[in-house]
Amino acid sequence: SINAEYGGKFREDNFRQAIGGLISEDRKPTVDKSGPSLHDKNAKAKGKNASQASDCFKIVKLIMERRYEPVIVFSFSKRECELMALQMSKLDFNDEQEKKLVESVFNNAIDSLSESDKQLPQIESILPLLMRGIGIHHSGLLPILKETIEILFQEGLLKALFATETFSIGLNMPAKTVVFTGVKKFDGRAFRWISGGEYIQMSGRAGRRGLDDRGIVILMLDEKMEPAIAKSMVKGSADVLFSSFHLGYNMILNLIRVEGISPEYLIKRSFHQYQNDRNLPKLMDQKVDLEKQVAAIFIEEEDVVKEYFEIQAHINKLRNEIREWITKPVYALPFMQPGRLVKVVDGKTEWGWGVVVNFQKRYGEKPKEGVQSSFEGSSENYIVDVLLNRAPSKSKFQRPRPPTAGEKGDMEVIPIVLDLIESISSVRVFLPKDLKPIETRTLR
Repeated sequence: SINAEYGGKFREDNFRQAIGGLISEDRKPTVDKSGPSLHDKNAKAKGKNASQASDCFKIVKLIMERRYEPVIVFSFSKRECELMALQMSKLDFNDEQEKKLVESVFNNAIDSLSESDKQLPQIESILPLLMRGIGIHHSGLLPILKETIEILFQEGLLKALFATETFSIGLNMPAKTVVFTGVKKFDGRAFRWISGGEYIQMSGRAGRRGLDDRGIVILMLDEKMEPAIAKSMVKGSADVLFSSFHLGYNMILNLIRVEGISPEYLIKRSFHQYQNDRNLPKLMDQKVDLEKQVAAIFIEEEDVVKEYFEIQAHINKLRNEIREWITKPVYALPFMQPGRLVKVVDGKTEWGWGVVVNFQKRYGEKPKEGVQSSFEGSSENYIVDVLLNRAPSKSKFQRPRPPTAGEKGDMEVIPIVLDLIESISSVRVFLPKDLKPIETRTLR
């Protein structure tokens, strides 16, 4: 056994021994008596699948001989599930009485289908497998077939079930043995090792409560695996669940139609609310700690500091009101002549003084690329081109910013909205006609 013991100890020596045997098998030279030939990737993949199916056949046969059934064989491919199940069709795990029960349950289940639906290849081809005690379960099957297979497995009429990962989620279908045909899966971007949570979810099907002393999990490896990866997978923790419950308008309207159930009733009994209630003691402790930290803070002459803060806040409020009046187009635009000095402030970012180059009005257009994005308090959409000291940037698409203390910047024409102008000077400077050369943009 290379699994973890009951005490939770990972048998690393056994694992290394098994991997060593795998590597030695891979290094054995193979001789092709038929001579050299060309093999494409599809041929190699088919050969690998056939070899894997053959190994799975031997493992399932051994499980049946040692009376370790029922067994769930997990595969991460629907096609592989069907291929392995069809290869097992040479074996028969049910007696005559069990075959009659399977046929009866199956026929009763499909009686609700129309005659044309009963002739579907999926319906006709799966019954011989089910009668032999072999089942298939994946998302490509018809819903009625999946439900029938689940019933047959629960009743012990299926001894070997070939399923994908979805069978391990949301269904209480334990078995004595679980087999993994591979420990790598494709997650939509690349092939990766299965996580500890995924392993726990699927291997947790091994062992029936009240029937088995222990469950058996078999991993089929076809490539080298580091002990650290195996240890994190076998002894890893389960994935943390977070509720994505959201109460929308449609749900509220539907709840109103049902008598005796209100949105409050649903919220209180949701998993999302349970998680919030469980975190409540921790949040309360954090609140108490923060209150203690606030109480421990000592400020000399606190009343004076408080009064100073209130006066400063009032000054800032008056300054913003004055700024709103100054930047109204009716008052500001007459002063936006080329060469006018203006002070630019974007929120907490102070650009300092710059030189007006030009201004224009936008007529229902989106902001130009590189235009400052703050539009708070804007009454009219006016763009002012201002010559400002800008910090050097690696990309022209990077948001412009003023240089920090000690940083050398370059004078560039930057378009801003009118609201970003904090002060307008009475001073005007002479501007050259052409501002493209760097020399003409440098103030002396």
